[in-house]
Amino acid sequence: MPLRRIRPAAFAALSLALAASLSHADPRPPVVLDGAHIRLELEKLRVTGTALYVAAHPDDENTSMLVWLANGRKVRTGYLAMTRGDGGQNLIGSDVGDKLGVIRTQELLGARRVDDAEQYFTRAIDFGFSKGPDETMAIWGRDSILADVVRVIRTLRPDIIVTRFPTDGSGGHGHHTASAILAEEAFVAAADPARFPDQLRQGLEPWQARRLVWNVFRFGAAGADTTPGRIHVDLGAYDPLLGRSYTELAGESRSMHKTQGFGAAERRGVWDNAYEHRLGEKARTDLFDGVDLTWKRFPGGPKVDALLARALAAFDEKHPQAIVATLIDAYAAMQAIPDAPLVREREHDLLRVIEACEGLWLEAVATRPLVSPGSTVKVIVTALDRTGGGASIEQVAVRPGGAGWTRGSVKLAPNTAWNDTVSVQIAADAPIGQPYWLAEPAVGGLATVKDPALIGSPESAPATTAHFTLKLAGRTLTLERPLVYRWVDPVFGERYRAMEVAPPVRMKFDRGFRLVNTAPAAAGAGGTRVGVSLSATDGPVTGTLRVLATDGVRIAPEGVALSLRPGAPDTTIGFTATGAPTGTGAGLTATFESGGRRFDTHITELDYAHIPMQVMEPKATVRLVGVDATCTARNVAYLMGSGDVGPDVLRELGADVTLLDDGDVENADLSRFDCIVVGVRAYNTRPRLRALQPRLLDYVSRGGRLVVQYQTAEDGLKDRIGPYPMTISRDRVTVEEAPMRLLKTDHPLLDRPNKIADGDFTGWVQERGLYYANPWDPRYDTVLSANDPGEPARDGGLLYTHYGKGVFIYTGLAFFRQLPAGVPGAWRLFANLVSPER
Repeated sequence: MPLRRIRPAAFAALSLALAASLSHADPRPPVVLDGAHIRLELEKLRVTGTALYVAAHPDDENTSMLVWLANGRKVRTGYLAMTRGDGGQNLIGSDVGDKLGVIRTQELLGARRVDDAEQYFTRAIDFGFSKGPDETMAIWGRDSILADVVRVIRTLRPDIIVTRFPTDGSGGHGHHTASAILAEEAFVAAADPARFPDQLRQGLEPWQARRLVWNVFRFGAAGADTTPGRIHVDLGAYDPLLGRSYTELAGESRSMHKTQGFGAAERRGVWDNAYEHRLGEKARTDLFDGVDLTWKRFPGGPKVDALLARALAAFDEKHPQAIVATLIDAYAAMQAIPDAPLVREREHDLLRVIEACEGLWLEAVATRPLVSPGSTVKVIVTALDRTGGGASIEQVAVRPGGAGWTRGSVKLAPNTAWNDTVSVQIAADAPIGQPYWLAEPAVGGLATVKDPALIGSPESAPATTAHFTLKLAGRTLTLERPLVYRWVDPVFGERYRAMEVAPPVRMKFDRGFRLVNTAPAAAGAGGTRVGVSLSATDGPVTGTLRVLATDGVRIAPEGVALSLRPGAPDTTIGFTATGAPTGTGAGLTATFESGGRRFDTHITELDYAHIPMQVMEPKATVRLVGVDATCTARNVAYLMGSGDVGPDVLRELGADVTLLDDGDVENADLSRFDCIVVGVRAYNTRPRLRALQPRLLDYVSRGGRLVVQYQTAEDGLKDRIGPYPMTISRDRVTVEEAPMRLLKTDHPLLDRPNKIADGDFTGWVQERGLYYANPWDPRYDTVLSANDPGEPARDGGLLYTHYGKGVFIYTGLAFFRQLPAGVPGAWRLFANLVSPER
């Protein structure tokens, strides 16, 4: 669950209102609470502690501890990740960068749905591996990210804070160390009213947590930690209400990190974890020593606890509706307590229990998933009282939009669905749906978020919500549901996605980038053709399509008037770009003007079965890459791995590219290819390729050219790639500006068909390379050398050897980042790697 805005306590006319919550952005129905889980939730409601776990990335969290905190100690539990993991790789698809950040955000939310913790983020961008916290802080902006951590602490008000990593650098990654340093600084700063006073003006208050501890590494270590003074917790304890141990449930939670291939075992048995005191009051025997975990800490709290205790004592799993009236009284008592984030959160939890005990099912399903500004969409609202507790529908309102059903009270018949249809008018100026942290361009290593109240939240609020007003046990209850779209997938069954506001047209370029050859021989070639395809999103639309270019590039025609209707085939319009882009290229942007409004985004749908479908609205752009590059390879085979744009780049360079599956590698005639390129982490994601490596090396020995891009050393791969001994190491060069030394300027890789010089390594992004070879057999040539400051030379980023009649190449250079970024020198060097020398 996400951050909630702090609001004054209110309980007017005994009306129970569920506060607007970004957790409602999840389009899937709420998790169904069975009898055991209702009892567990009732027990949790009587506990008033809060814990915050802090680390750097998706997957860094100790899910076993989150499960233990949320379900064993029953405290409100949050996980604060500094980044959304957008700088990593995707092992189950080709979506990387911002798209990967969106996917991993949802993976974390899916994990929290399992372990019942909440999810928070700072604005920090994952810029890839960092070797130290100083570099990390410089790129993120130390004060900005510290302010974000302080904001989360002041909002959540945790009693204890736990860090995954220590501050001494032994966590390995600079982001890891930085997360611990920032957590410790924020522990102090959050309590100081002189630090970040703008947050106090926005309604937050200083907060001093009781203590901060480090969750000491285990990582498979055997035996008990005997370091004096550390607190110990068995995270492998069994919970009868869960029917599982905390570590078993943690395995399910961690396995949500599917883009990282982090499926985890569900560990059973004792799993001792140790905690080292860092700041605040030192605990003696328990992490919550000295913390009042009862309702006594709040004025009016004993009344709440007495009502909750009465409900728990009277709870009957077969007749849960019998305690609804008592629970509503407890809710009223909570509402009377002065403002406190934990109380507001417990109100939210209590409403979920009330719904479960009553057997309420509420939903608002739109007739289409995407709606454009100014359009109207029909929404089917449904209410069901499955226990027959006597609930009645008083009103259903959809906001924004003003639509509602106000036809008088309707009593819900036992286990009989009531439904109605409302028409929802989408405002003409409604904002286009977009993850809030991507709505504006990032600055350096920091996402731009204009509304500070959103900082920390995992995702944007739903575009539209239905407000169900019911009468239950003589009281009025208002509950919210996001507007969703539901369909049946023939493989996965019933699926839900959010109803999103989108442009009236689907619009995209035919390619993500186009090569503009700046060689003198290419001058006057008639310009570069680009195509824009369009279709109507949700209704007939008329307007004018234009392509806008940066300085130095001209576009023809100037504009094209179009009329589109839904269901019709896509319309493709061709444009010609003339002029030479400079640097990493000119960006062309497609725009569609309709109804006095200009739209310039591309509807991107991320469809992965393990998370709700996500919609992004990036700019509809194509990059023109201006480069003097020659590629002599004409027929190239590509073995895709975890996703890269190599095939598209090769096509732009003039090669025909064939994507090979494992069966093709085993049975096809490989001799017809000038070159075979192995994509990023292909051996990691396609295990069968490992067994087929002898066939690929046989192709080389018969005169072929094999280019292997970086692979990781897992699964026994580290010394099984090349024809001669070489080991894939963890060596990398993370500073993208690190000087590149050309060791053999006349070597074929640096000399032809493109002469590589120092300037070709200007403008590289994020890093030079990763997973370099080290050591390697002397029969390999090394042609490039680089290193991060203070480190020895790393020469294993590009290896070359003759094997039989052919050539084998291994490269850890980060082409998967440079090629889509339009770095001219990377395009030229990549062309050399694949170009035959004959």
